[in-house]
Amino acid sequence: MINPNNYNMKQIEDALRMTNNSRKVSFRYDLLNRNDIKIGTLDGVTNAKVTYGEFRVIKRSATFGLNVYMQKEIDFIRDQIQPWFILHMPTGGTVEWPLGIFLLESPSGKTKGKLRSRNIGAYDKTIIIDQDRFDERHFIEAGTNFVGAITRILNTAGITKVNIAETHLTLPSDRELPIGMKKLHAVNELLSSINYTSVRVDEAGFMRADPYVEPARRPVTQVYNADKDSIVHPEISESLDIAGRPNVFIRVSVNVEKCTEMVATFANNDPQSPISTINRGRRIVNFEEIHGIANQETLESHVRRIGIESTSAFSHLTFSSALMPTHGSADTLLCIFPEVFAGSQKWSETSWEMDLKFNGEMKHEARKVSQI
Repeated sequence: MINPNNYNMKQIEDALRMTNNSRKVSFRYDLLNRNDIKIGTLDGVTNAKVTYGEFRVIKRSATFGLNVYMQKEIDFIRDQIQPWFILHMPTGGTVEWPLGIFLLESPSGKTKGKLRSRNIGAYDKTIIIDQDRFDERHFIEAGTNFVGAITRILNTAGITKVNIAETHLTLPSDRELPIGMKKLHAVNELLSSINYTSVRVDEAGFMRADPYVEPARRPVTQVYNADKDSIVHPEISESLDIAGRPNVFIRVSVNVEKCTEMVATFANNDPQSPISTINRGRRIVNFEEIHGIANQETLESHVRRIGIESTSAFSHLTFSSALMPTHGSADTLLCIFPEVFAGSQKWSETSWEMDLKFNGEMKHEARKVSQI
């Protein structure tokens, strides 16, 4: 967020949420070179949209409508577009939020009268490591710090803006990544070994990952109140599938070099759960052998994560709101929708979509975890 006039958070929140029943917003589209340095501004962008999906490989994407004149200014191989949300404050100043940095794909074109326009698809920098593969075996020595190893892989793909939470954990044994492996796959595999989230790119273009936190323990980052907020139209649906759900999870991590193994088990013995070992009267076991887990504590956290996610049912919530540029990744929403459910409820946001126009709406999808 860029806040040159030093507005406090209440002033910004009041303006965003239309406390005075109105707000003024605009958008800017900066043209960046491959080093994220601004080289120009694009005027007249149409049909712009930014989307985020928590479970996508490339989580943040966009589309931009560009006319023939703007196309001449852009090197589609090297240049990038960074859209900005600009909130015009009642006192005349502005607050600005970046919405991502996007690499451009090959454009598709259509002719409308004499004006040739193109809708350009674009993706965050995750696409770089999704398309890049090792062209020789990549060796990581035992004792190497996991985040250091991940950072070096990102650097080999030209990624230097890295902000991955530090860890003291090191690789328990040598690891060799094969020729042809996607660098994105390698990075996420190493992150999984320390029970981190998969890699993502934030709105400023930094590669990020953090230790995994169970949804119920995550702090609230956004609040939506259907009585107060503008343009909140919630819909809710429930889904529950318990047939064949496991109630015991076993993971074994083998270190071939040291001839050792670690074992961790998570069992659902909750008498309140319909699929627990107690209520089913039997164990339905999910077993997998995995490699490269950092230590016993991490293995136990990893199997607990799998067990909790697999013994959960999800209620799904969809709603729209005014454009809110404060959303990032894996936001936890506190929703107060009295016409839909009683009281306030916490939801984990799984995706959002913003139409970048002055009266645009933001579409949200979220889910609520219920243990089964």
